[in-house]
Amino acid sequence: MDKKTLTPEQAEGRRKWIIGFTALKCVTESAVKLILGYATGSAGLVADGFHSMTDVAGTLVVWVGIRLSTNRYKSYPYGFYKIENFLAMAIGFAIVYAAYELVQGFFHSEAVMPAHVSVSIAVLIFLIAANFFWGRFEIQTGRLIHSPGIEASGKHTLTDLYSSVAVLVGLVGVGFGINVDRWVSLVIAIILVKVGFEIIWDNIKVLLDISLPQEQLRRYREVIQEVPGVVCVTSVRGRNSGSYRFVDAGIQIRTFDLTDANKIAADVQQALKSYDDAIETVSVHHSYELPKVIKVFIPTEGEANTISDHFGKSPYITTLLYDRESMTASDIKTEKNSLMDVVKGRGRDLAKYLMEHGVDSVCCRENLRDKGPGLMLHRHGIDTRMTEEKSLSVLLEDYLENSRAVFTKTD
Repeated sequence: MDKKTLTPEQAEGRRKWIIGFTALKCVTESAVKLILGYATGSAGLVADGFHSMTDVAGTLVVWVGIRLSTNRYKSYPYGFYKIENFLAMAIGFAIVYAAYELVQGFFHSEAVMPAHVSVSIAVLIFLIAANFFWGRFEIQTGRLIHSPGIEASGKHTLTDLYSSVAVLVGLVGVGFGINVDRWVSLVIAIILVKVGFEIIWDNIKVLLDISLPQEQLRRYREVIQEVPGVVCVTSVRGRNSGSYRFVDAGIQIRTFDLTDANKIAADVQQALKSYDDAIETVSVHHSYELPKVIKVFIPTEGEANTISDHFGKSPYITTLLYDRESMTASDIKTEKNSLMDVVKGRGRDLAKYLMEHGVDSVCCRENLRDKGPGLMLHRHGIDTRMTEEKSLSVLLEDYLENSRAVFTKTD
C-alpha cells in the first residue's frame, strides 16, 4: 500500500482502530486458552493463556503512548513523541521476559498428558493462523503510518506464535505419546530473545537521536535541490522521534531579499513534508553564496573586448562562464542588444531578461546601485558589480578582484 494514500487523519483513525481491536483480540484469545487449558488439563495452554494476557498490557501501554505522544504542554512544547519509543522498548523487554519464562519452564516443568487433544489442536491452529495474519497486518500498518509502537506490537504478536507453536507441537507429541514440548520451548526462547533485543536496540537508537539512514537523507537532498531558488544544499540531517521525523537543512539561495529568502525556506519545508508526511518539523538555514562556476553578463561595445559605459544602452551583450577557483573564462558569447531600440524602460527589460536566463553576476562600468535595474537584479539574488576597467580581457584576469560589489549582503 502506498503511504501517500493515507491522510494524517486517516492514519490516526487507523492507529486507534488497530489498538482497540488488538486489545479485544488479546482478551478473547487469553480467555479461550485459559478456559480450554483448564478444561483439558493442558498446562501448556494455561501458560500460553497467561502469556497472552501480557499482550493486553502491551496493547494498553501502546494506546497510552499514542494518546500522549502528540500532546503539548507549557513545559513540554515539543510534545511527547518519544514516549512511543519508551513503550516500544517496554514491549521488547516483555518479549525477553517471555523467553525467560520459557527457559524456566524448560528446566522446571513436568510432562503432562492432557485430555481432548484433538479439540485443543484444532483451536490452537485457528488461533495461530489468526495471529499470523493479524501480526503481519500490524507491522505493515505500523510502517505505513510510522508508528513504532504498533510495529513493535505486530512483531510481538508474531513472536507469540512461537509459544503457541511450541504448545501445538507438544500436544501433537502427546497424541503420539512423545513429549517434545520442553525442547521446542528452548529453541523458541532463543528466537524470542533475538527479536526482543532487536526492538529494544532499534528504539534506543531513536532515543539517542541516531541519524536517519543516509539513503533517506540523500533523497531529501534531491527534493530540496529541486526547489526554485536553491543554489545548492550544504547539509541535511534528520532524526526519528516516535512516529515522526525532524529534519535540519542548510541551503544556499539566490536572493538577498528577506521576504524571498523566507519564501524559499517555506517552499523547502513544504516540498519535504509533501514527499514524506512523517516529517513533523523542517528547520531551514539559508545563506547566500555564488556557485563555483558563475554565469556572468557584461555590456560591451565594438569588438566585444571593450566594456560599455552603459547598461541598457550598450550595443552588445556578452555572457560567459567564469570559474572562481581557476579564474578562467569559457563559453564566451557576444550578441547584439535587441533592446537598443526600446525607448523607455530598456534597462529594466534587460534586467528581466538576465533574471530569466539564469545569470549569476552582472558587471558594468555604470553604477547601478540606486537605479531600477540594479535594484531588480539585487532583489533577485544576482551579484551586481562595477568595474573601472575598460578592457574585458583585463577584467577577466581576476574578475572578482578587478570589480567590486555595489550592494552588500545587508542592503
